[in-house]
Amino acid sequence: MPMAPFDPITAIYTPAHAWMYETIVAPAVYRSRHVIDEYFLPHLPPNARILDVGSGGALFTNYIADQRPDVHILGLDLSEAQIKRATKRMRHYGDRVRFDVGDATRLDFPDQTFDGVISYGSIKHWSSREAGLAECVRVLKPGGPLLITDADRSTSFEDAEKFVENYKAPRVLGSINLAIFHTWIAGRSISLDEARDLASRLDLVDEHVSRITEMPLVMISGRRPA
Repeated sequence: MPMAPFDPITAIYTPAHAWMYETIVAPAVYRSRHVIDEYFLPHLPPNARILDVGSGGALFTNYIADQRPDVHILGLDLSEAQIKRATKRMRHYGDRVRFDVGDATRLDFPDQTFDGVISYGSIKHWSSREAGLAECVRVLKPGGPLLITDADRSTSFEDAEKFVENYKAPRVLGSINLAIFHTWIAGRSISLDEARDLASRLDLVDEHVSRITEMPLVMISGRRPA
């Protein structure tokens, strides 16, 4: 079953979109989790408080919680369906992981609240990418890491094709899923050059903007100056 496209891309996930993403697409995206190990987790202090913006069904929230049992994570998402799915997934983690409805472009927290901010596959859905990134940096404590990833609009056909092969879907739907991903998902996300431009407007040290190797994904990482 192919991933139904969003129109517009800023539309909130419906229960059907939430199910399709988590069931079909997420296994392919999850293969990129090594960037969390390299660019995010090493820069977190003990007992860090983390904000996961656009946490979806909590796939990567779950990964971070397992790698760092000391941290507390707040996941935000505009979709009630995704909040419900995330809460169910993380029900055994107690009060150190919780979820709430929230908008990336208007974070309801004081400045310098979190030790780390991450957003995985969400920026393409924000009503303003510039405002959302500015908010992520605003609520980040000095020295804290920021990691943003999403589909790469400038990806190669080969990387997109390999990515879709890892969808949890019948192979007969491969061409359909590839067309949907290339046109409706990556096609309305950010390119590598756009990621570089967005990052250049942020006050970050150790800034790193790149494609994720052999995947149709782009990442922005860095830390707020101490």
